Amino acid sequence: MITDSGLGGLSVCAGLEQSLAQKNLGQGIELLYVNATPDDRIGYNSLKTQEARIDLFDQFLKAAFNRYTPDKIAIACNTLSVIYDATDFASNATVEVKGIVDAGVAMVNAGMEKYPDHKLIIFATETTTEAGTYPRLISANKADISAQECPGLAHAISNDASGEGCRNLLSGYVDEALQRFDDKPENVTVFLGCTHYGYQTEIFKTLLGERGCASRILNPNELLVEQLVSSNQMTHSADDEPLNIKFVSRYAIPQAEIESMESYLKDSAPQTLAALHNQIVEPNLFHLK
Repeated sequence: MITDSGLGGLSVCAGLEQSLAQKNLGQGIELLYVNATPDDRIGYNSLKTQEARIDLFDQFLKAAFNRYTPDKIAIACNTLSVIYDATDFASNATVEVKGIVDAGVAMVNAGMEKYPDHKLIIFATETTTEAGTYPRLISANKADISAQECPGLAHAISNDASGEGCRNLLSGYVDEALQRFDDKPENVTVFLGCTHYGYQTEIFKTLLGERGCASRILNPNELLVEQLVSSNQMTHSADDEPLNIKFVSRYAIPQAEIESMESYLKDSAPQTLAALHNQIVEPNLFHLK
């Protein structure tokens, strides 16, 4: 089971589809993508307290596990990964749960070790930034790190593949992030702390370039896919069934978001897109059977 608060994690599902196909490892595997957002109008970052976010995610995990009994769970979401350990589900989990934060921390530490002269900008959601998880776990001087929250950016990326909405919001966030450093850096490592952000990677590079900063982009979605495949996270069955992908959500995904995902994934993940088009709407997704 792959989960995210929205459609950002579909890039992880798409990456798994590609990697499993290339390595001929998809046989007997089902990828079940389950949207952890309860309503198109209510996301985790719109909730007022961290406790409310934790309670909602815990409710979702218990209900989804009870309903689908997955063999493994991948949390392809930074917002949810940083609060997972605080859930009651985490204390009693009977299956392996892998969050994207561990992949992200490993990726940043490796990048900063290779390029120690770079400053680091962490672009993330309000929940991820508020938790302070990445700055706390990254092995770098705190003066070299700028943690920038980006309200509304994930929604803009999901609803407008043209990138216009993303560019308008991100322009201000880039300026805010750079202002935290004593002097404007010439070289920055940019960590994408939300699975949605990878869909518009080039806009991050362009905006920083316009401000005189050469940038390296780190996208943990890619490393999470590698880890899930290489560490034998996928559970195979002995049958001959081909790779199967399903998409489940409590509400019907709006057409604008589906069209954006088509633009982002059309050349790389036909099964993932087909699952989205054939979405399973389960109104009782957040309730135990």
